Amino acid sequence: MDHNDIHVDRALSNFAVEYTNEEYIAQAVAPYVPVGKKSDKYFVYDKKDRFTAPQTIRGPKDEAKEVEWNVSDSDFSCVDHALKDFVPDSMTANADMPITPREKSTETLVDLLLLSFEIATATLATTYANYGASYRIQLSGGDQLDNYSESDPIGVIDTGKAACFKEPNTIIMGAEVWNILKRHPQILDHVKGGATSGDPAKVTLQNLAEIFEVERILVGKAKKNTANKGQTASFSYVWGKDIVCAYIDPQPSTIGVSAWKTFRWIQMSTGEGFQVRTYRDEKRGGGGEVIEPETSYESKAICTDVAYLIDTAIS
Repeated sequence: MDHNDIHVDRALSNFAVEYTNEEYIAQAVAPYVPVGKKSDKYFVYDKKDRFTAPQTIRGPKDEAKEVEWNVSDSDFSCVDHALKDFVPDSMTANADMPITPREKSTETLVDLLLLSFEIATATLATTYANYGASYRIQLSGGDQLDNYSESDPIGVIDTGKAACFKEPNTIIMGAEVWNILKRHPQILDHVKGGATSGDPAKVTLQNLAEIFEVERILVGKAKKNTANKGQTASFSYVWGKDIVCAYIDPQPSTIGVSAWKTFRWIQMSTGEGFQVRTYRDEKRGGGGEVIEPETSYESKAICTDVAYLIDTAIS
């Protein structure tokens, strides 16, 4: 295969960029920051400079007091992620609508790339060792939130929020935790209102956010197969039995406070975070097309004092 035979397919690249899976929350947890270089530095400001109040009074003949601010730097290094699939010409020629093999292959591959990103982000955000001692708690026994008679979910959340240097605007939890919390008597007491036996009280993500006094609740519903290749599939949730309180920048950039960010390299050929390469392979299956989507990124914990982990929130 000659290098000139490789083609960046604009239509499939656009398809890849626009593809979303509503089960995934990783992009909301560690939002994309587009970067023009695969590796570079970003600035880290010393927060004490903004929270140490200086003397501001100036005498009639005096000069204003001079203050200074300090900055250090950290770095990122985007890693390439790619998958490929072979689409035989015979499959393309014999496909019945609405199946379009090229788009279906692209969708499948991009979904698997996004699943990998989801798993990595969940690991980054919910690993106990990633948090300092003041920013984590591990619940057990009666404190776990599925113990409806003893646990105090509002108190636990308030403690986590208070520990963070910046007021959290987001709470993250797995589907299993959400299914427990929405039936917790303490939470239901806040939404009973005019509920009747025929129209019982129901907890929504919106009113749970209001109860916890955050802007949004993110629930991770994606599943993964944990079995090795060739074995019977064994499915589990990507986001486990934890809760995370965090401040996440609603307008992420290389500056600004956020618990996590994903530095994603802008592909030169598309100007987007994804590109899809296609090329011919005449040796397989009587000839066909190889479809290869790729992206390049690194997810990092940026501000470790604006996130709090409630580990094993349920048993």
